Amino acid sequence: MRTVSQVAVVDEQKCSPCAICMKICPVEAIRLNKQPGKRTAVIEENKCLGCTICMTRCPTQAIRMVERISPLQIGSGEPEVSEKEVAEICLAAHMYPDQVVCYCHRVQAKEVAAALLRGAKTPEEIAKATGARTGCGVLCITGIIRLLKAGGRELTKAPGYQWYDIDVSIWDIPPAIQQKYPEYYLAEDLRDINRLFPGGKRQ
Repeated sequence: MRTVSQVAVVDEQKCSPCAICMKICPVEAIRLNKQPGKRTAVIEENKCLGCTICMTRCPTQAIRMVERISPLQIGSGEPEVSEKEVAEICLAAHMYPDQVVCYCHRVQAKEVAAALLRGAKTPEEIAKATGARTGCGVLCITGIIRLLKAGGRELTKAPGYQWYDIDVSIWDIPPAIQQKYPEYYLAEDLRDINRLFPGGKRQ
Protein backbone atom coordinates (compact mmCIF):
# COMPACT_ATOMS: atom_id res chain seq x y z
CA MET A 1 0.00 0.00 0.00
CA ARG A 2 1.25 3.49 -0.87
CA THR A 3 0.16 6.93 0.31
CA VAL A 4 0.01 9.78 -2.21
CA SER A 5 0.22 13.15 -0.50
CA GLN A 6 0.50 15.47 -3.53
CA VAL A 7 -1.66 16.29 -6.53
CA ALA A 8 -0.97 18.27 -9.70
CA VAL A 9 -2.79 21.55 -10.34
CA VAL A 10 -2.90 23.67 -13.50
CA ASP A 11 -2.43 27.42 -13.73
CA GLU A 12 -5.01 28.24 -16.39
CA GLN A 13 -3.30 31.54 -17.18
CA LYS A 14 -0.07 29.76 -18.17
CA CYS A 15 -1.57 26.69 -19.89
CA SER A 16 -1.03 26.78 -23.68
CA PRO A 17 -2.84 24.11 -24.02
CA CYS A 18 -0.41 21.84 -25.86
CA ALA A 19 -1.70 18.50 -24.46
CA ILE A 20 1.82 17.24 -23.70
CA CYS A 21 0.85 16.58 -20.08
CA MET A 22 -2.17 14.56 -21.17
CA LYS A 23 -0.11 12.45 -23.54
CA ILE A 24 2.58 11.56 -21.00
CA CYS A 25 0.47 10.96 -17.89
CA PRO A 26 1.04 7.30 -16.88
CA VAL A 27 -2.36 7.03 -15.15
CA GLU A 28 -4.44 8.98 -17.71
CA ALA A 29 -5.45 11.58 -15.11
CA ILE A 30 -5.33 14.59 -17.45
CA ARG A 31 -7.78 15.71 -20.10
CA LEU A 32 -8.28 18.90 -22.10
CA ASN A 33 -11.20 21.19 -21.36
CA LYS A 34 -12.58 21.89 -24.83
CA GLN A 35 -15.09 24.56 -23.86
CA PRO A 36 -14.82 27.69 -26.08
CA GLY A 37 -12.55 30.28 -24.51
CA LYS A 38 -11.41 27.87 -21.77
CA ARG A 39 -9.11 25.34 -23.43
CA THR A 40 -6.83 24.21 -20.63
CA ALA A 41 -5.52 20.99 -19.17
CA VAL A 42 -7.68 19.57 -16.39
CA ILE A 43 -6.32 17.26 -13.68
CA GLU A 44 -8.68 14.60 -12.34
CA GLU A 45 -7.62 14.68 -8.70
CA ASN A 46 -9.02 11.25 -7.85
CA LYS A 47 -6.74 9.70 -10.50
CA CYS A 48 -3.54 11.77 -10.04
CA LEU A 49 -0.81 9.84 -8.22
CA GLY A 50 1.52 12.80 -7.80
CA CYS A 51 4.31 11.54 -10.06
CA THR A 52 5.38 15.07 -11.21
CA ILE A 53 5.99 13.86 -14.78
CA CYS A 54 3.47 16.37 -16.16
CA MET A 55 5.01 19.20 -14.13
CA THR A 56 8.55 18.51 -15.31
CA ARG A 57 7.51 18.21 -18.98
CA CYS A 58 5.20 21.24 -19.18
CA PRO A 59 6.83 23.74 -21.60
CA THR A 60 5.05 26.75 -20.02
CA GLN A 61 5.53 25.68 -16.37
CA ALA A 62 1.76 25.75 -15.91
CA ILE A 63 1.64 22.75 -13.58
CA ARG A 64 2.74 22.56 -9.96
CA MET A 65 2.32 20.06 -7.15
CA VAL A 66 0.35 20.87 -4.00
CA GLU A 67 -0.38 18.92 -0.82
CA ARG A 68 -3.60 16.94 -0.88
CA ILE A 69 -6.20 17.79 1.74
CA SER A 70 -6.73 14.06 2.24
CA PRO A 71 -3.93 11.64 1.25
CA LEU A 72 -4.82 9.04 -1.37
CA GLN A 73 -4.22 5.36 -0.59
CA ILE A 74 -3.10 3.11 -3.45
CA GLY A 75 -3.56 -0.65 -3.29
CA SER A 76 -5.75 -0.69 -0.18
CA GLY A 77 -9.11 -2.40 0.20
CA GLU A 78 -8.57 -4.68 -2.80
CA PRO A 79 -10.20 -8.12 -2.96
CA GLU A 80 -7.96 -11.07 -2.15
CA VAL A 81 -6.36 -13.01 -4.99
CA SER A 82 -4.86 -16.48 -5.18
CA GLU A 83 -1.22 -16.56 -4.05
CA LYS A 84 -0.74 -19.60 -6.27
CA GLU A 85 -1.93 -17.71 -9.37
CA VAL A 86 0.23 -14.72 -8.43
CA ALA A 87 3.26 -17.01 -8.17
CA GLU A 88 2.41 -18.64 -11.53
CA ILE A 89 2.33 -15.26 -13.32
CA CYS A 90 5.62 -14.22 -11.73
CA LEU A 91 7.25 -17.53 -12.67
CA ALA A 92 6.00 -17.22 -16.26
CA ALA A 93 7.64 -13.78 -16.40
CA HIS A 94 10.91 -15.20 -14.99
CA MET A 95 10.47 -13.19 -11.80
CA TYR A 96 10.26 -13.90 -8.10
CA PRO A 97 7.07 -12.60 -6.38
CA ASP A 98 9.09 -10.37 -4.01
CA GLN A 99 11.26 -9.00 -6.83
CA VAL A 100 11.06 -5.21 -7.15
CA VAL A 101 9.73 -4.05 -10.52
CA CYS A 102 9.32 -0.31 -9.86
CA TYR A 103 12.33 0.95 -7.90
CA CYS A 104 10.90 4.45 -7.38
CA HIS A 105 8.04 3.11 -5.26
CA ARG A 106 9.29 -0.39 -4.42
CA VAL A 107 6.38 -2.06 -6.25
CA GLN A 108 6.96 -5.81 -6.33
CA ALA A 109 6.17 -8.33 -9.06
CA LYS A 110 3.50 -9.93 -6.87
CA GLU A 111 1.63 -6.60 -6.65
CA VAL A 112 1.59 -6.28 -10.43
CA ALA A 113 0.47 -9.91 -10.80
CA ALA A 114 -2.32 -9.34 -8.26
CA ALA A 115 -3.48 -6.28 -10.21
CA LEU A 116 -3.63 -8.45 -13.34
CA LEU A 117 -5.75 -11.02 -11.53
CA ARG A 118 -8.08 -8.21 -10.45
CA GLY A 119 -8.59 -7.23 -14.09
CA ALA A 120 -5.81 -4.79 -15.09
CA LYS A 121 -5.08 -5.07 -18.81
CA THR A 122 -2.62 -2.26 -19.63
CA PRO A 123 0.46 -0.57 -18.14
CA GLU A 124 -1.78 2.42 -17.34
CA GLU A 125 -4.20 0.23 -15.35
CA ILE A 126 -1.22 -1.35 -13.55
CA ALA A 127 -0.02 2.16 -12.65
CA LYS A 128 -3.44 3.14 -11.32
CA ALA A 129 -3.66 -0.01 -9.19
CA THR A 130 -0.11 -0.15 -7.80
CA GLY A 131 1.61 3.21 -8.30
CA ALA A 132 4.25 1.63 -10.56
CA ARG A 133 5.44 3.95 -13.38
CA THR A 134 4.61 7.03 -11.28
CA GLY A 135 8.18 7.79 -10.31
CA CYS A 136 10.68 8.14 -13.13
CA GLY A 137 8.10 6.71 -15.53
CA VAL A 138 10.77 4.84 -17.47
CA LEU A 139 12.66 1.97 -15.87
CA CYS A 140 9.84 -0.34 -14.78
CA ILE A 141 7.96 -0.55 -18.09
CA THR A 142 9.85 -3.59 -19.40
CA GLY A 143 9.19 -5.60 -16.23
CA ILE A 144 5.52 -4.62 -16.32
CA ILE A 145 5.29 -5.70 -19.96
CA ARG A 146 6.82 -9.08 -19.10
CA LEU A 147 4.24 -9.57 -16.34
CA LEU A 148 1.38 -8.45 -18.58
CA LYS A 149 2.41 -10.94 -21.25
CA ALA A 150 2.86 -13.67 -18.64
CA GLY A 151 -0.69 -12.91 -17.49
CA GLY A 152 -2.00 -13.40 -21.03
CA ARG A 153 -2.56 -9.73 -21.89
CA GLU A 154 -2.15 -8.58 -25.49
CA LEU A 155 -0.87 -5.01 -25.69
CA THR A 156 -2.11 -2.63 -28.37
CA LYS A 157 -0.91 0.87 -29.25
CA ALA A 158 0.07 2.94 -26.24
CA PRO A 159 -1.90 6.14 -25.62
CA GLY A 160 -0.40 9.57 -26.27
CA TYR A 161 3.38 9.67 -25.94
CA GLN A 162 3.49 6.46 -23.90
CA TRP A 163 5.74 3.72 -25.23
CA TYR A 164 5.57 -0.03 -24.87
CA ASP A 165 5.46 -3.47 -26.46
CA ILE A 166 9.08 -3.63 -27.51
CA ASP A 167 10.46 -6.01 -24.93
CA VAL A 168 13.48 -8.01 -26.05
CA SER A 169 15.05 -9.97 -23.23
CA ILE A 170 17.40 -12.95 -23.22
CA TRP A 171 14.32 -15.22 -23.25
CA ASP A 172 13.08 -13.68 -26.51
CA ILE A 173 16.18 -14.37 -28.61
CA PRO A 174 15.54 -17.35 -30.96
CA PRO A 175 17.95 -20.32 -30.96
CA ALA A 176 18.87 -19.53 -34.58
CA ILE A 177 20.20 -16.11 -33.51
CA GLN A 178 22.06 -17.64 -30.57
CA GLN A 179 23.79 -20.05 -32.97
CA LYS A 180 24.47 -17.39 -35.60
CA TYR A 181 26.35 -15.16 -33.15
CA PRO A 182 28.27 -17.50 -30.82
CA GLU A 183 30.74 -14.72 -29.99
CA TYR A 184 28.02 -13.07 -27.86
CA TYR A 185 27.55 -16.18 -25.67
CA LEU A 186 23.75 -15.86 -25.81
CA ALA A 187 23.07 -19.54 -25.23
CA GLU A 188 25.43 -19.56 -22.24
CA ASP A 189 23.83 -16.40 -20.85
CA LEU A 190 20.37 -17.95 -21.20
CA ARG A 191 21.50 -21.12 -19.45
CA ASP A 192 22.99 -19.17 -16.55
CA ILE A 193 20.13 -16.72 -16.13
CA ASN A 194 17.62 -19.57 -16.12
CA ARG A 195 19.39 -20.88 -13.04
CA LEU A 196 18.73 -17.56 -11.30
CA PHE A 197 15.30 -16.77 -12.77
CA PRO A 198 13.58 -20.01 -13.75
CA GLY A 199 10.16 -20.08 -15.32
CA GLY A 200 8.38 -19.88 -18.61
CA LYS A 201 4.86 -19.94 -20.00
CA ARG A 202 1.95 -20.47 -17.64
CA GLN A 203 0.43 -23.91 -17.69
